[in-house]
Amino acid sequence: MRSLVIYATTSGNTRQIAEAIAGALSRRGAVSLLPADQAPATLPQADLVLIGGPTERHTMTEPMARFLARLAPASVHLTPAAAFDTRLRWPKFISGSAADEIDKRLWAAGARVVAPPESFMVSAKPELEAGETARAAEWAGAIADRLRVEASVAT
Repeated sequence: MRSLVIYATTSGNTRQIAEAIAGALSRRGAVSLLPADQAPATLPQADLVLIGGPTERHTMTEPMARFLARLAPASVHLTPAAAFDTRLRWPKFISGSAADEIDKRLWAAGARVVAPPESFMVSAKPELEAGETARAAEWAGAIADRLRVEASVAT
């Protein structure tokens, strides 16, 4: 399985989550980990694309918005994909969610969204809450494993 993890970060928390996700996916195949501001507009072919960033002011940050604005829809069309973010542990209607907006953009680009948007929690310091990197690795691994099972059933 070839996976691609693209992330934006402001305080390093989302980078840590992206690294945990990439680590889990690397046990299942090749993985590329790219900051959003370095990711190409046309993504390399992948079996799974996970995109995430921090939630700020109820939505995604400007670097993630710029990346998604220049993303060539053909490079994610029908590609299994999912969105993640880091945010405060507040009700979503108060904190907002970058993952929700990323998810909408993935749908609009024609990606095959294979999981609902996922949030990983940070404190107001901001620091990741305990266990969030492990939870991120489990989340990504579960998505990859489910896709592998689907692929084996289809063949």
